[in-house]
Amino acid sequence: MSYPLKKLSEICKFQNGFAFKSNLFKENWLPILRISNIQDNNISYNRLVYFDLKDYEKDLQAYQVLKWDLVIAMSWATTWKLAINNNEEVFYLNQRVWKFIFKDEITKIYIHYFLSTKIQENLAQSLWRAIPSLRTEQIKTIQ
Repeated sequence: MSYPLKKLSEICKFQNGFAFKSNLFKENWLPILRISNIQDNNISYNRLVYFDLKDYEKDLQAYQVLKWDLVIAMSWATTWKLAINNNEEVFYLNQRVWKFIFKDEITKIYIHYFLSTKIQENLAQSLWRAIPSLRTEQIKTIQ
């Protein structure tokens, strides 16, 4: 039995991160998931920064990263860094970090594995560029 190929944008949406203000960072409170916290396919607690909801007028619920959410770094040399939140802790997406929002019940771990193979392909194609990069449309059209 063969299954039809679908573009990534057909099975999920993407949530861009929020531009938190560094002058409002706190020593503790609610953790902000930055690119530097995406390490080895996991979320690293090293150098986490925090914020207080009271410092922002905007409703930031859409930027929450819940348990089993899949995120990807979308900025220059860090592009293609993936992580699954396998913690109970809720993080908040910083700018240049995207969250995948699946339309159907799809196994996020499978998609994580699949995308990691695409990372290798992208990096191989980028060997002659100083900094491998990824355009928004490029990721949305992955089949």
